[in-house]
Amino acid sequence: MSSSQNTIDKRMSIIALTWPLFVEIMLRTALNTSDVFMLSGYSDQAVSAVGVIAQLSFFLIIISSMVSSGTGILIAQYNGSNRQQDSAHVGIASILMSAFVGVFLSIFAVVAAYYLLPYYGLEIQVEHYAQEYLLISGAMTFNVTMGIVLTTILRSHGYSRSPMIVNLIAGVINIAGNYVALYQPFGLPVYGVEGVAISTVFAQILSTLMLCFKLHNSDIELPFAQWKTIPRDIYRRIIRIGAMNAGEMLAYNLAQITIIYFVVQMGTASLAAFTYAQNIARISFAFALAVGQASQIQAGYFIGRGYIDAILIRVQKYFLVGFIVTNIVTISTFLLSDTIIPWFTEQPEIAALTASLIAASILLESGRVFNLIFISALKAAGDIKFPVQMGIVSMWGIGVLMSYLLGVHWGYGVVGAWVAIALDEWFRGLIMARRWRSKVWTRYQLK
Repeated sequence: MSSSQNTIDKRMSIIALTWPLFVEIMLRTALNTSDVFMLSGYSDQAVSAVGVIAQLSFFLIIISSMVSSGTGILIAQYNGSNRQQDSAHVGIASILMSAFVGVFLSIFAVVAAYYLLPYYGLEIQVEHYAQEYLLISGAMTFNVTMGIVLTTILRSHGYSRSPMIVNLIAGVINIAGNYVALYQPFGLPVYGVEGVAISTVFAQILSTLMLCFKLHNSDIELPFAQWKTIPRDIYRRIIRIGAMNAGEMLAYNLAQITIIYFVVQMGTASLAAFTYAQNIARISFAFALAVGQASQIQAGYFIGRGYIDAILIRVQKYFLVGFIVTNIVTISTFLLSDTIIPWFTEQPEIAALTASLIAASILLESGRVFNLIFISALKAAGDIKFPVQMGIVSMWGIGVLMSYLLGVHWGYGVVGAWVAIALDEWFRGLIMARRWRSKVWTRYQLK
């Protein structure tokens, strides 16, 4: 075994991959929660606006992932099978494609701010805040798209710590910017939602620049002079794998946008509670999300190496650990909810609804672990079509339909919608676990 192969083998251990991802996810969660927490002192209407924009922003990230997800799967498997030139070609092609896709998404976001938001039927002030935020953050989507691809390239080569450090620096800058925008240091005026959006965009730009610097100074070979000679098949594979991969995420996001629409009809208090509970819940599944992302990288690499039986067992062990940790955190959050919720709101109605959603999260988050880990591993193996198909059936047939029935038609409100999401996660998750254990995915590995 060559020394370079031995080095990448060490970087592909599950611990080496997981802990930086976990720190980064917790940091991102803290960053998102700090935006909501800081805005909650400014206006509950502003929080509701950011809750709506979060779904639209996630939609833009999903389209961006059409490039990055295909990139990650291909690079991991190519590195595992010692196809370094193919791996380099994938990296170059993905960067070029991300620039093109990012510009398109930036234009779309600006158009959506004017023509899509009115369809939500938001209160006038909530819609005004949402439009302000989306115009600024959405216009810079191309920078986010580029950053996602650069992060994927680094992680797929086993460099998980670099994106963590970059996000740590950017996160501190973002929080400082939020403080300046909302709390009038040095006698400055309150810049409100607009200031928070500018702070977020500035931190994202700085993050992308730092990722470029790290990639340039790593041992990852990206000979851009060869961009004209990259086989068209490389682009086709990135698009084909990425499109299917993003399809499952897109179905989920569109379902969530629809559920948010139902929640909007329940009133601003329900929407604010839904937004608070979502941000609090991110802490619960952060570890499982990190394990899932690490499993995807390791699974792709192991499959490329031909270690099928080894990764079959490992992923199931990773799931068990993720399930136990997630339940411990979720139950702890529920027990501490009386302490946590007052950090976000003092409104009795919103606080009561948020507490109910946190209680229901014990059911939801334990089901989510199945999907975070088993779907990630299936995607790494190239088995993407089945999760997409099942995702569409379950998310819409159970998640959306039952959200309407429980939340709107039968009058259980936002709690009913939350339980419907949990039912979708469990139904899908159990099927994905069975799929992984069946080893059907072995027929999809790269040739």
